[in-house]
Amino acid sequence: MELYIYEDYRVMFPESSGRHLTDILIKDALRAYGIKDCKIMRTDKGKPYVEKSESSFQTHISVSHSGPYFVCLISSDPVGVDVQEERHVNARKIGCRYFTCREREIIDRRGNDGFFFIWARKEAYSKYTGLGMEEIFKGTPVIDREDVEFVDFQLEKGVYCSCCRRKR
Repeated sequence: MELYIYEDYRVMFPESSGRHLTDILIKDALRAYGIKDCKIMRTDKGKPYVEKSESSFQTHISVSHSGPYFVCLISSDPVGVDVQEERHVNARKIGCRYFTCREREIIDRRGNDGFFFIWARKEAYSKYTGLGMEEIFKGTPVIDREDVEFVDFQLEKGVYCSCCRRKR
């Protein structure tokens, strides 16, 4: 599992935007990973995947962007990644709707820091499963899971990142 982080990515490719820019960044990360020729496709829920590559194994990708950051996670196993730049949210209201009791306890203890820690995990998990926001809307827990593991960190103060993969 390798994570590629692009800061100020819009400045890197000012002639591109939207899905075209996303595909350029994914292909750049794949080249750095060692995959030169590939086609980026998307599931019906919008999750990008590599259709064909010269690698001898299936290549899984997950992407996210927030503020000046774009991240691309690449692995031979299914993965999910999310990056969240802290902003004003009603953490309690969102937490009551989509978070488990244990997750709400973390928000109560840690405030916004706890909220964005949990939210990044939820989005990373939803990308890992390929179900997207459906996972978040049904309140799937992301604390103390037995099936997956998370790598959580901050790119800088207030910028949260979570990577999700199957537990080894």
